[in-house]
Amino acid sequence: MKENLIQEIQSRPRASVKCERILVPSDGSGEAVEALNRAIDLAAVTGAHLTLLAVVDYNAEVAAFEQVSLSGYVPAELKIEAYRLLAELMHLVPPGIGADIRVESGDAGETIVDVAKDENSDLVVMGTHGLGTVQSLILGSVSKYVAEQAPCPVLLTKGVPDGWEFDPETDE
Repeated sequence: MKENLIQEIQSRPRASVKCERILVPSDGSGEAVEALNRAIDLAAVTGAHLTLLAVVDYNAEVAAFEQVSLSGYVPAELKIEAYRLLAELMHLVPPGIGADIRVESGDAGETIVDVAKDENSDLVVMGTHGLGTVQSLILGSVSKYVAEQAPCPVLLTKGVPDGWEFDPETDE
């Protein structure tokens, strides 16, 4: 029975996998940089174009009191920092691999899914912080949400690049 199944699978015509657009969300963490490294590897093999995405979640970044005191004004500095982060990450992308950057605001998970749809992404490559089951249930997980809701496959990567230095001030 097992041999028949293997033979049947091997007799199927070979399928080609289309991968022209890869979305790489980043928060600047070591896990996100490792995801970018994996996306670069895939783009080098497939010829895919990368879109590096930073999502600014004003609700997470600006305390409720600050939002009230700012009278609805949202600090432009948050978006500027997101552009700076992505500009630094673009230095990791080797010549010959097409890449651009995009900064959006909103809930991280929902925004990543929306951008994947908007960009007609064939793949989303993102790092996971590995919060664990209990912490993930309490806090939620952006990577879990994206994996469940994205219109395309999602590759979740673990770990950080070799030589990554932990910054205790930012928990990264």
